Amino acid sequence: MFPLSASDIQSTKSEISARQKAAAVMPAMSDAKGVSRVVMADTKPGFATSPPNVRLGIGVVSSIIFTDAKGVVWPITSYVIGDTEDFAVNWDKKGGIMMLQSKKPYANTNMAVMLQGRATPVTLMLQSTQKEWDYELYVRVAKAEDDTHLENIRQSPYLLSLLSGIVPEGAKSLSVSGEQNTGKFWLYQGHYLILTSGTLISPAYINHIEDNTLGTTNVYEIVPTPVVMISDNVGVHKINLKDE
Repeated sequence: MFPLSASDIQSTKSEISARQKAAAVMPAMSDAKGVSRVVMADTKPGFATSPPNVRLGIGVVSSIIFTDAKGVVWPITSYVIGDTEDFAVNWDKKGGIMMLQSKKPYANTNMAVMLQGRATPVTLMLQSTQKEWDYELYVRVAKAEDDTHLENIRQSPYLLSLLSGIVPEGAKSLSVSGEQNTGKFWLYQGHYLILTSGTLISPAYINHIEDNTLGTTNVYEIVPTPVVMISDNVGVHKINLKDE
């Protein structure tokens, strides 16, 4: 006797859809955000820090990629996980990539991973349903010959964050003119930071981190200068920088 109007029907459908969507999402994952990160597993005696945290989610897969200090994938030979009931591990027994999944919210455990040619294991802490979950986590493990590269990372962790796409808090984008699309540039703590797929030719850098996981990516820290020269497979590019 009192049929719904067209607008009433639309409102009802929207409300039903919203409730179905809310019910389908596990409470522990309702506000969780997927991110990609690069972390350092510093296992050198005398400099060891807490094991890196791997943040997992429910109903989603996290890819864990082990690399050396320069981002070259490092093959895995074996692993042991503390809790086999609440966490699932998939590994093809060939490469340096693992797929991890949490089966239970708010679960925690640890994992020891052996890498090819390395005498001691790399330990990771696994945590389920945090505010963020790692859909892609690059775990850098230094070799003996990587001491210089590792020291750069210890002194300037914000350079490693740039490889994860995280710009340091307080960094200011620089005005760029000249060759375009050669990199990104910031002013941070009185120095310039450069993120580029090319190679810095001039000036000399203070710190440098290289990543070779997918192609080559370089992060440089330099003294402020109006001009930088960057080389890539096209040629040498002149970039004018200005703090405005």
